[in-house]
Amino acid sequence: MRLLAVFPHPDDEIGVSGTLAKHVLRGDAAKILWLTRGELASQFGETPPDEVARIREEHGHTVAQMIGAEAQFLDFADSSLTGGRDEALAIARVVAAWKPDVVITWNPQDVHPDHRAAYWATLSALKFCRIPKLVGEAHRQPVRLLHYHRSDIPRPTVYVDVGEDGQAVAEKVFSFYRDFYKWEYSLEAFRANRSRLGAEAGVKFAERFQSETPLAHPYLG
Repeated sequence: MRLLAVFPHPDDEIGVSGTLAKHVLRGDAAKILWLTRGELASQFGETPPDEVARIREEHGHTVAQMIGAEAQFLDFADSSLTGGRDEALAIARVVAAWKPDVVITWNPQDVHPDHRAAYWATLSALKFCRIPKLVGEAHRQPVRLLHYHRSDIPRPTVYVDVGEDGQAVAEKVFSFYRDFYKWEYSLEAFRANRSRLGAEAGVKFAERFQSETPLAHPYLG
């Protein structure tokens, strides 16, 4: 199985890090695609955007290495995403070349406009990637699109049992960002939240997504 995570900014991937890591540990392939370098992040104060971009790109590559995933950055500007054709076509070319089975991104109603735009651009990309005149060698196999969970979106919920191994990687990723940005949100709170999600699904630790359509299972257990 091949999993592609598509996000606007480095650190958006925290919520899928355990899922990607668990799949990598199983022998699957994972890739994280960032649309921007997040160069306008307010946490950096007066640091020039070019320097912020350099730092945050390094962060992305560091985290991808922790997970065991490939990393790629596109060249869109932070806080400029629209969800339009240019972004969708750029994502589609990555999808066509990398040929994922599952794509995971932000939800379509998040408060941050770049997050919403990432969803809509990704949704369009999964159509564009099937058109050879747009992407060259097309990817026409089924691709499952998942997005971060949002309780007011009436779509099927998908829980991934990340287990202790996936959780350990997710905690490493979270701690890397928390220590850099000096977040007040503690590792204990992060762990407790993922334990709560696990309890909802009857496992120890989980990450939670939504699918546009229900997932069919070959067996009940």
